[in-house]
Amino acid sequence: MRRTRARALAWAVVMTLGLAACSSALPTPQPEALPAVAPAALVDSQVSRILGEVTSVLAEADESQSADALGARISSTAKEIRAAQYVQAAAGATEALTEIPATPQTVIAPATTRWPRTLMVVTTAPEDLRAPLLLTLVQSSPRARYKLMSWVRLFPGTQMPATAQPSIGSSPVDRESQDVATSPADVLAHYVDVLGNGSDSEFDETFAADPLRERIAQQRAGWTEAVGAQGSVAETYEILGKGPSSLATADGGAIVVGTVRTVTTISLVDSTLTIGDQTAALLGASTVSSSLVISWDSVIAFSVPPAGSTDPIVVLGAEHAPVSVTGS
Repeated sequence: MRRTRARALAWAVVMTLGLAACSSALPTPQPEALPAVAPAALVDSQVSRILGEVTSVLAEADESQSADALGARISSTAKEIRAAQYVQAAAGATEALTEIPATPQTVIAPATTRWPRTLMVVTTAPEDLRAPLLLTLVQSSPRARYKLMSWVRLFPGTQMPATAQPSIGSSPVDRESQDVATSPADVLAHYVDVLGNGSDSEFDETFAADPLRERIAQQRAGWTEAVGAQGSVAETYEILGKGPSSLATADGGAIVVGTVRTVTTISLVDSTLTIGDQTAALLGASTVSSSLVISWDSVIAFSVPPAGSTDPIVVLGAEHAPVSVTGS
């Protein structure tokens, strides 16, 4: 009996060893290699849907002229400017509302696996035959909807820099990136210095001449002349928000969009100043006799050359709009 059991155990050991020798190692999962370049985050149909939803929300809000109705798809500077336009429209400025077409002319889609994600769109020309708009839309997190953050009106004759096809996508450019001639954060800071100091700014030659600077200078000169020696005009400039939105161009440069708050402060002595319709609508009065403070949102789009280039930074377009007025 013992001999039989011993034989059975021996056969069991042999069988176990045999099975162990014949078995192969379990396969180890091999994750797919990450692509060297991030894929485009949007396809054409998604861009069309996003633009359609944004312009639909705008149309409904425009109908009621309610800034509260903008919240679903309009945010940041775009919401602030639109809210001011509703006040102007209610005061009788029939052309106060900027027309924002839903049809894209050029799509600059993000190529990234991170958030927030920035989408830029050059629209077709509005029906009023003014220049096309460059829209900036941002998705803050994976489940969030893209919201319109700002628009700029491209300057006449502006040539947009070449960018990648939407199916390939354009990489985001970090605010401190050294891959461009001037980092996006410094672009805004240097431009603010130029606005404040004009030709005395050390960055004056960094930027090509542009209509926005000319317009701000003309406005400031006009206020100074109107006030005369018995008053004063001062202006300050500061960057709004956490920083600019930036996407790469085909040559290694970047399109940078940011907002500058321009505040014009006018003091009067023994005089009365009659103000224009836009300003009067936001103030609720057509004259002031002591002081006037106008806050403007200046949204600016720049074309920044790649690192190593000696070309100037070009301002592609801007939206310079009053958003609040106080005075007495």
